[in-house]
Amino acid sequence: MHVLVLGATGYVGSRLVPRLLAAGHDVRVLARTPGKLAAHPWGEAVDAVRGDAQHPADVRRACAGVDAVVHLVHAMDGPGYADRDRTAAHALADGAAEAGVRRIVYLGGLQPETGTRRVSQHLSSRREVGDILLAGPVPAAVLRAGIVVGTGSASFEMIRHLTETAMGGPLVLPLPDRAWNRIQPIAVDDVLYDLAGCLDLPAGVDRAFDVGGPDVHTYRSLMSEFAAEAGLLRPFPVPVPLSAPRLTARAVAALTPVGRGLAEPLVESMRHELVADPDDLAALDALIGTPPGGRTPYRTAVRRALDGVGAAGPGPSDPPGSGPLEWATTDSHDVAAPARAVWSVIETLGGPHGWYTVPGVATLTGHLDVLAGGPGVVPRRHGDGPPRLVPGEPLGRWTVETVEPGRRLVLRAADRLPGDARLELAVTPTDRLTSRYTQTLRFTPRGMAGRLGWLAAYPSQRFVFAVMARTLAGVAETRYRRDVRAL
Repeated sequence: MHVLVLGATGYVGSRLVPRLLAAGHDVRVLARTPGKLAAHPWGEAVDAVRGDAQHPADVRRACAGVDAVVHLVHAMDGPGYADRDRTAAHALADGAAEAGVRRIVYLGGLQPETGTRRVSQHLSSRREVGDILLAGPVPAAVLRAGIVVGTGSASFEMIRHLTETAMGGPLVLPLPDRAWNRIQPIAVDDVLYDLAGCLDLPAGVDRAFDVGGPDVHTYRSLMSEFAAEAGLLRPFPVPVPLSAPRLTARAVAALTPVGRGLAEPLVESMRHELVADPDDLAALDALIGTPPGGRTPYRTAVRRALDGVGAAGPGPSDPPGSGPLEWATTDSHDVAAPARAVWSVIETLGGPHGWYTVPGVATLTGHLDVLAGGPGVVPRRHGDGPPRLVPGEPLGRWTVETVEPGRRLVLRAADRLPGDARLELAVTPTDRLTSRYTQTLRFTPRGMAGRLGWLAAYPSQRFVFAVMARTLAGVAETRYRRDVRAL
């Protein structure tokens, strides 16, 4: 088929496009800035049309000659998003009809039970868009999903970072009482399967379908099950009879990479129970079949996201902060010596010259690690030949993880830490006799202990590693000048 995807660079769209291409479809995308498509591996494989999904003329032009349209535009990032979504829905309904499109597929949101008062604006907008498309002359399949589980999904990232922040901290965790409301999550792989499958629905199918995974949870159990998969402690949750979505959204924005403008509608939706209608699920499965292996359980979907597997893993257009929290500090120095001279100094790390930093630091931290049950400082082994860096070799408090001779070394901390620490040392030539040395310390905390530990150690660590970078670069320059004079 010739398929137009609106919202192709968003979380779901950027994962759906390669799936459609792999299935043999010709894919067109509507993009305000087509040049940004180059960030995606599929950027050159699609027909890119410049335009805005809210402009009827742009949408009509994009719909010309296509068989089906997948609508994935969700504005939910600031004031007036419902108006923008409404405008885009009308533009698509009219433009698709004029162009002779045979099928529209739209991904919306699960809805609370009929008769529920004060439905959140976020969910009301999703329902309105679906109703507009169903009222148009082009047959539409409206898929209504709850929390989509995968790296980059705003709702999943909110759960990830709240869980990683809270778990491993207090033994008792207060949560708003709405965290006991039920929700039916769905794996991103299953969403992609359903969207692609709906392209081939018979023309007479013009309706909405609730979609979801095989298990129903509460928001509290979503956090608890995530913690179990991530190896985090699970404190005892205590409900707090507090309904303050704006205050909660501020807390979410402070503790996660999800901005307040996005957090507020997501938190507001938590006051509803969002469970898929089993008859809808059965009807859709009867029409398009079930995903290979059946619908994905929540914990399996979490594990795929944690492992970075397939569509559940990170993507090039995922929002900043998606994936595990990582703190990094970088020191860079221009070196008046060629890259090989800097690398020759890097090769001596952990040997008789130590770590080119504050004297005694490595020994002291090694003793502290032994007290914590870790390996402490492991002396570097040297053979009869010149020093060699070998993956898996212990190097002081570190283990060699990656070696690109002459260019890059990555060390992984062997200490018993509440998280994962890596030290990357890289050198790049800037001219024949000059280079640039870059040293980056990265830390992925585990639980509250990891976050507090990093904050407590940051001032001293920052000083120690800054001294190391400056000294290593200086030693490389001094040795190179000495060698040149010796010639």
